[in-house]
Amino acid sequence: MRFEVYDADDKKDLRNLKKQEFIGAAEFALHEAIRAKDQILRLPLVDKGKSNGTIILHAEEVKEKLSSNLAHMTIECYGAVKNSPMFYRLLRSDGNSFFPVYQSEACRRRNGNIKWHKVKIPTAGLFRDDQSKPLRIELYEYFSNGNHKLLETRDFQFVSIIDGFKWESKVGVIVFKDVSVEKRASFLEYLFGGCQISLAIAIDFTASNNDPDMPNSLHSTNLQKNQYVQAIRAIGDILQEYDSDKNIPVFGFGAKVPGFKSASHCFALNGNIFAPEVHTIDGVLNTYTKNLTKLHFSGPTNFSEVIRYFGDFAYWHVSNGLLFNYFVLLIITDGQITDMEYTIDEIVRCSGLPVSIIITGVGDEDFRQMDRLDADTNPLYSKRLEKYAVRDIVQFVPFNKFAGNPQELARETLAELPKQLVDYMTAMKIPTTALPGMVNGPDFYTLRQNEFIGRFANSGMGDNATQLIRVGFPVMDIEAFANALKFGYQNILHC
Repeated sequence: MRFEVYDADDKKDLRNLKKQEFIGAAEFALHEAIRAKDQILRLPLVDKGKSNGTIILHAEEVKEKLSSNLAHMTIECYGAVKNSPMFYRLLRSDGNSFFPVYQSEACRRRNGNIKWHKVKIPTAGLFRDDQSKPLRIELYEYFSNGNHKLLETRDFQFVSIIDGFKWESKVGVIVFKDVSVEKRASFLEYLFGGCQISLAIAIDFTASNNDPDMPNSLHSTNLQKNQYVQAIRAIGDILQEYDSDKNIPVFGFGAKVPGFKSASHCFALNGNIFAPEVHTIDGVLNTYTKNLTKLHFSGPTNFSEVIRYFGDFAYWHVSNGLLFNYFVLLIITDGQITDMEYTIDEIVRCSGLPVSIIITGVGDEDFRQMDRLDADTNPLYSKRLEKYAVRDIVQFVPFNKFAGNPQELARETLAELPKQLVDYMTAMKIPTTALPGMVNGPDFYTLRQNEFIGRFANSGMGDNATQLIRVGFPVMDIEAFANALKFGYQNILHC
């Protein structure tokens, strides 16, 4: 195992370690921690042969299955006697000694009182799901040089503060407020309970990828060099294992589909927007290679239409009572987004739906824009909708960074999906044993097809649209087909 410690120089982009100052690393074998005296291992943090401090590791065997519950609490200090900033630490006991599990921010008193932020701490880490285990709070006076002064300590049990607790310390009255335990199911409990996960894939066919026949094309007809094939196979194989039926809708964007002059930003790669699913990742790759040279790469790089379609798909399930479904959209792209604000609008809208979006970047373009969408620190805000995203649903994975390491690629791909699913199910109060719903009526794709035909009913072209669909006319893109239909049914049918 290896631990790396960084100074967080850029707190808005913590995932980018190149923007942080490396302090040092410590490597060890797991058995070293287990066999160390009292299971405490002290190792130097080393950078370029120089020790920059010590990391202290405490190993503890956990035999029982631990929950995913969260302990909530707010701690305040009334009548604080210190004018300088103060912070507190919470520690838990392993029976022999105490180990820190949380440290608050440093706050100065205001109107004589200090109010620290409300905290959420996993109960597994705080008291191992046993509310009678000993805990300790330490109060510190903060100093910028790091030499903080311990002011006072108090031992307690979580069970004793659940209804509120006051402690008259030397530095003020310490009050525990809003103490509760939030019961949270795990990702696996939802899967084992029958939650249906559905995968969809959207592929970037913009001109910046270069023509498939060009030697430097990311969509190369030489499939051994085709980065999209590599990404679909590597990431798709990971995600499809969670897909309930492995029927995967496949979309493209940024290309002109056969017979139409304008670029489409949401078309079905198999030629039928009313039935865009193919079976398994093998089916995705077969459809991709079959249609690759039939598309005319164009632009710009717009995400919003694909995300809107996917959001409509998820919304249809929710509005029809199919609450035990969750949807994952994998977008594979080579470059910067052109319709960023519209994309943010659609992501904010989807944040209230059972949706996760994994964006995979191929090639060597600058993907810094993706950090804005992967809102780990600051929630996305939609100016048009005038609201923030209710949760973070986007994960960005730079494919080239992990292409040679399947385990790291899997870890990065699934880094946020389990939490995103559990956060949604918890917020909507959906239990782990919810029954799958049933719909009496047309499914989403049939409904879309009927709505499309209905658009032409008043103009007398509804039967024409129905006939074209019946004879198998390739409806890759709804809007492109609608525009073509206006130019004459007989001409289209003849062609």
